[in-house]
Amino acid sequence: MPHKYKLTFLQENTSIEAPEGGTLMEALKEAGIFLDAPCGGRGTCGKCLVKISENGSDWAEVKACQTKIKKELLVDTENSPKSHRILTSSSIRRVPFHPSFSKVPDKEHYYMAAFDIGTTTIAAYLLDGRTGKELCTASSLNPQAAYGADVISRANYVLEHGHQELADCIHSAADKLIGQLAETAKIQREDIYLLCFVGNTCMHHIFFQYPMESLVRAPYEPSQKGLLREKASDFDIHIHPEGELIFLPVIAGFVGADTMGCILSLRPDLQEEISLMLDIGTNGELVLGNKDRLVCCSTAAGPAFEGAKIHCGMRGAQGAIDHMTYDSSGFHFTVIGQDFPKGICGSGLIDTIACLRRAGLIDESGRLLTQEEAAELDPAFASHMTEWNHMPAFLYDPAYPEVFLTQKDVREVQLAKGAIAAGILLLEKHLGITHKDIRKVYIAGAFGNYMDPESACDIGLLPYSLRDRVAPVGNAAGEGAKIALLNSDELEKTTELMDQIDFLELAALPEFQDCFIDELEFPEINH
Repeated sequence: MPHKYKLTFLQENTSIEAPEGGTLMEALKEAGIFLDAPCGGRGTCGKCLVKISENGSDWAEVKACQTKIKKELLVDTENSPKSHRILTSSSIRRVPFHPSFSKVPDKEHYYMAAFDIGTTTIAAYLLDGRTGKELCTASSLNPQAAYGADVISRANYVLEHGHQELADCIHSAADKLIGQLAETAKIQREDIYLLCFVGNTCMHHIFFQYPMESLVRAPYEPSQKGLLREKASDFDIHIHPEGELIFLPVIAGFVGADTMGCILSLRPDLQEEISLMLDIGTNGELVLGNKDRLVCCSTAAGPAFEGAKIHCGMRGAQGAIDHMTYDSSGFHFTVIGQDFPKGICGSGLIDTIACLRRAGLIDESGRLLTQEEAAELDPAFASHMTEWNHMPAFLYDPAYPEVFLTQKDVREVQLAKGAIAAGILLLEKHLGITHKDIRKVYIAGAFGNYMDPESACDIGLLPYSLRDRVAPVGNAAGEGAKIALLNSDELEKTTELMDQIDFLELAALPEFQDCFIDELEFPEINH
């Protein structure tokens, strides 16, 4: 048996005994403390920084995933982001209240809850079972983020170590959110009778511990797709002892039940006008069409917009630059929750690159100008340009030299926006339409809610001709989960939609690579 050492976590006011030789990250997980680890614990992202001390006076900042336990330690996670901006709101369409269970006998009050399990965050909603009224919401980070930022790293973790750890932590997170909902609404959790979940296909397969091999290897197909109805207690989720949980159908390997939720909240299959729906999270899902035909695809777009692979990237939490503008007086930015910046979140990243394009500091190929070239354009630019890793970098404010945008960051955004732009073009080609035929662009999810459409069009993430047709629709996936609880016909419709929607496997299309490469460049600024 390995020797064990006591670790005391100051912010959380808890202690555990951890085995010698294990990592600090493993101990944190054991204590129920899940730090961001976009790199999956390989030590490359530097996001899991904590302070450690033996005596409470000499502190060192270390990467939790790379630090081996060799002695008793005090651990301070104070600088790890805690208060994230998690989107729970949406208001899309009303449906008749006709729930999928009849009145509960002998019960004056009974309830339902909807969950959107995102790769990064989880949103939960409590609904009155008699009226359908939304009573309260709760949210948290997805604790699986400690195992990697994206679905591929989590799927690979499951292939190597089995499902149990990741499944347990998501069931536990859902159970805790039910506790929060019950406490806020001042109800008993035993009075909740029905739950509805949405999530991407990887989250779905981890939740039910379905085989993952077919998801991460060609042909990238789910091992289970259909509408699921199970007993909640079988997953250690504590509601009424006979309470059930529903998980909406998934559409394809990387188009999951969260996309089905978005479709249910918008119902493009009922509309005459052609619409485009984008849900840009850790992956980007796109749905295009109308009542005649719907086609969808998935793009590997999200990590850059969620802070992963960006040098000063972070989620939308306190200290993140979330917006930026450029005018004759220079660059101006706003920071979430405080005066000074700690990093850049997705909406701030899009704005930054759009502003640098407008200022001429990034050319069409994505190259950042050097300090000398920037000074020739405008002497005021010189103080904003620096170097990192022998390459040009943009400094937001000389007073905060630790927050900057690197040339590699620009390339990461080009890869992400190129994939989405190529996806839009190939969906259009599949339906035989062009940009001008699209009447509405619905942007779902937190990133889309805070993103400036003008900036998105200026960098070529969205076609410029659609800039006036963009409408953020909030957490449409969560809205769809609520609709499935509120109306049994809508719930049943999801099984039809699952088979009716065409899925386009972009990587299998011979023209994808050329289209993607064409879309890597930034468009000319139109104004």
